[in-house]
Amino acid sequence: MTAQTLTLELSGLLSMPEAELIRKGLLALVEKEIRLAENEIATIRERYDVFSKEALYKAIEEKKIVGHPAWEDYIVWKNKEAYINRLRQLAEKA
Repeated sequence: MTAQTLTLELSGLLSMPEAELIRKGLLALVEKEIRLAENEIATIRERYDVFSKEALYKAIEEKKIVGHPAWEDYIVWKNKEAYINRLRQLAEKA
Protein backbone atom coordinates (compact mmCIF):
# COMPACT_ATOMS: atom_id res chain seq x y z
CA MET A 1 0.00 0.00 0.00
CA THR A 2 1.39 3.39 -0.90
CA ALA A 3 1.51 6.31 1.50
CA GLN A 4 -1.01 8.15 -0.66
CA THR A 5 -3.46 5.22 -0.57
CA LEU A 6 -3.04 4.83 3.17
CA THR A 7 -3.59 8.56 3.71
CA LEU A 8 -6.73 8.48 1.59
CA GLU A 9 -8.13 5.43 3.42
CA LEU A 10 -7.33 6.82 6.87
CA SER A 11 -8.81 10.15 5.91
CA GLY A 12 -12.08 8.47 5.02
CA LEU A 13 -12.06 6.19 8.05
CA LEU A 14 -11.42 9.07 10.44
CA SER A 15 -13.67 11.52 8.58
CA MET A 16 -10.79 13.98 8.45
CA PRO A 17 -9.39 15.94 5.54
CA GLU A 18 -6.11 14.48 4.25
CA ALA A 19 -4.20 17.67 4.99
CA GLU A 20 -5.36 17.62 8.63
CA LEU A 21 -4.49 13.93 8.92
CA ILE A 22 -0.98 14.58 7.63
CA ARG A 23 -0.52 17.60 9.91
CA LYS A 24 -1.64 15.67 12.99
CA GLY A 25 0.54 12.72 12.04
CA LEU A 26 3.58 14.94 11.64
CA LEU A 27 2.89 16.64 14.97
CA ALA A 28 2.61 13.23 16.64
CA LEU A 29 5.98 12.26 15.16
CA VAL A 30 7.55 15.50 16.40
CA GLU A 31 6.12 14.93 19.89
CA LYS A 32 7.51 11.39 19.92
CA GLU A 33 10.96 12.60 18.86
CA ILE A 34 10.90 15.22 21.62
CA ARG A 35 9.98 12.57 24.21
CA LEU A 36 12.78 10.27 23.03
CA ALA A 37 15.34 13.07 23.18
CA GLU A 38 14.11 14.12 26.64
CA ASN A 39 14.43 10.51 27.80
CA GLU A 40 18.04 10.42 26.60
CA ILE A 41 18.75 13.62 28.53
CA ALA A 42 17.08 12.14 31.63
CA THR A 43 19.29 9.07 31.36
CA ILE A 44 22.40 11.26 31.28
CA ARG A 45 21.11 13.29 34.24
CA GLU A 46 20.63 10.13 36.26
CA ARG A 47 23.99 8.67 35.20
CA TYR A 48 25.89 11.65 36.61
CA ASP A 49 23.36 12.84 39.19
CA VAL A 50 23.24 16.36 37.76
CA PHE A 51 20.34 18.62 36.94
CA SER A 52 21.76 20.58 34.02
CA LYS A 53 24.33 20.18 31.28
CA GLU A 54 26.17 23.11 32.83
CA ALA A 55 26.45 21.20 36.11
CA LEU A 56 27.81 18.21 34.18
CA TYR A 57 30.33 20.44 32.43
CA LYS A 58 31.44 21.92 35.75
CA ALA A 59 31.79 18.48 37.35
CA ILE A 60 33.96 17.33 34.46
CA GLU A 61 36.10 20.48 34.63
CA GLU A 62 36.56 20.08 38.38
CA LYS A 63 37.42 16.39 37.86
CA LYS A 64 34.53 15.28 40.06
CA ILE A 65 33.46 13.10 37.12
CA VAL A 66 35.81 11.17 34.86
CA GLY A 67 36.06 12.93 31.50
CA HIS A 68 35.40 9.88 29.36
CA PRO A 69 32.59 9.20 28.49
CA ALA A 70 31.19 12.23 30.32
CA TRP A 71 32.40 14.64 27.62
CA GLU A 72 30.58 12.64 24.98
CA ASP A 73 27.44 12.61 27.11
CA TYR A 74 27.73 16.38 27.59
CA ILE A 75 27.91 16.82 23.80
CA VAL A 76 24.93 14.49 23.31
CA TRP A 77 22.95 16.45 25.91
CA LYS A 78 23.81 19.75 24.26
CA ASN A 79 22.85 18.41 20.82
CA LYS A 80 19.61 16.87 22.11
CA GLU A 81 18.55 20.20 23.60
CA ALA A 82 19.20 21.94 20.28
CA TYR A 83 17.27 19.18 18.50
CA ILE A 84 14.32 19.55 20.87
CA ASN A 85 14.30 23.32 20.41
CA ARG A 86 14.31 22.97 16.62
CA LEU A 87 11.49 20.41 16.73
CA ARG A 88 9.42 22.73 18.95
CA GLN A 89 9.98 25.60 16.55
CA LEU A 90 8.74 23.46 13.67
CA ALA A 91 5.73 22.27 15.66
CA GLU A 92 4.74 25.86 16.42
CA LYS A 93 4.58 26.56 12.69
CA ALA A 94 2.24 23.63 12.06
